[in-house]
Amino acid sequence: HLLLRASTSAMQARKSFVAALGSVAEKHGLEFTRLSHDWILQLKDKASGKQCSVFGYTFDVNPAAAVEICKEKAATSMVLDSAGVPNVPHSVFLSPTDRTADYVPKSGMWAPVQKLVAEYGFPIVLKPLKGTGGLDVMKATCWREAEAAVQHIFSREYGLAVSPYKRVVDEYRCICLESEVKLTYRKVRASVTGDGRSHVGALLAARLAAAATGQEMAALTQAAAELRPEELSRVPGEGEAVALQWKHNLGQGATADLEVPSEMKERLAEVAKKAVAAIGMVFCSVDVIDVEGEGLMVMEVNSGVMMDSLMAQMGESGKALAAELYEAAVVKVLSR
Repeated sequence: HLLLRASTSAMQARKSFVAALGSVAEKHGLEFTRLSHDWILQLKDKASGKQCSVFGYTFDVNPAAAVEICKEKAATSMVLDSAGVPNVPHSVFLSPTDRTADYVPKSGMWAPVQKLVAEYGFPIVLKPLKGTGGLDVMKATCWREAEAAVQHIFSREYGLAVSPYKRVVDEYRCICLESEVKLTYRKVRASVTGDGRSHVGALLAARLAAAATGQEMAALTQAAAELRPEELSRVPGEGEAVALQWKHNLGQGATADLEVPSEMKERLAEVAKKAVAAIGMVFCSVDVIDVEGEGLMVMEVNSGVMMDSLMAQMGESGKALAAELYEAAVVKVLSR
């Protein structure tokens, strides 16, 4: 049932994306072709013969090699490091089976993982080399959890990345086209506020009971899904805000806040534009985090510009905003 609901939700979200591009095609008199259950979209100018193709959420305005760099978390980190752009380190470890076995030393990959974790200390974050939406991104607080995460990821992917766990104050997304940041928003995690008496579980139950809509209830449930027993039983102080999730993904319960102070926007734009230039992207989104005691750094660069959750949260205004950004990308492709 949960898988079916998730699949249905993804299909509904995709419809908003397709509709946004459909409106762009209609506005500019472009031929609009939909293939493979709308996963491949093409907008063609019959007069010039020029065409913009979209695969998933990736527009063909970007160089192919730059897209591949963005797809792999460790590759992105390496390129940003070489360009002096602050970022969350992602160290790559390949599975000792199948096609990557020849790239793993005979001594194996576990000793290097242990050495890196000893350097970072727990908790650590493990994630597939390729992936999106926070799927299969895991926080490990001990060796048992780290081993379980490695086995889980290797059962699905050929490689994984290990990162230090950062104490994030806020996470932001910057949607970029060429050398400009077109949109910036803060990702706000779902939270409860302590009263000095109730544990987090009780506060969560009260908030669920007060939820105005089924959508809000579903978002809260999804956000709190990874809370540990000790986190649920903790009694926060009066007025203390407690995040229900450690991830900031909009698709996993976080919400978008477009009211970002101008000074912060400028600081974020500086980091995002350096990341875009280092990799050679044209149209992409850059996730930047503000880390306690360390400042701003890039979490990842996404070659696919996905605004489904933003459109769902903001309604018609979000759809109009997304259509405007996608239109700019399509026009860029057709003007080449």
